[in-house]
Amino acid sequence: MDIGTCLLTLGLAYGTGVLWYDLLPGQLPDRIWRVAAYPFLGIWVAQAVLSPHFANDPVYGGVHLAAALVGSLVAVIVDWIITAARRPAMIWTPERRREVRATA
Repeated sequence: MDIGTCLLTLGLAYGTGVLWYDLLPGQLPDRIWRVAAYPFLGIWVAQAVLSPHFANDPVYGGVHLAAALVGSLVAVIVDWIITAARRPAMIWTPERRREVRATA
C-alpha cells in the first residue's frame, strides 16, 4: 500500500465514520481518531476479503468503494455493540442541551 492509498483510506474512514456514527443511535466518540479507527480497520479487512466479490465495483486510488462502505459500516456496528456492552447507559441517553434564555 503506497502512501497515497493509505491517506485516501484514512480520509475515507473518517468521512464514513462520521456518517455511520451519526446515523446509528449512538453518539460520536469523544476522541477524534476513534471515529476513523474502526472504519479504517473495517475498510482494510473488506479490501482483503471482499475485493474479489466486488469485481465490477468502481475503484478509486486502489480502494474498492462498495467494499469500503460495507467494511466501514460493519466496523462501526461492531464498535457500537462493544460500546453498548461496556456502558449501556451512554448509548440510549439523549444529549443534554442547555436552554438559552433571552435577557431583556
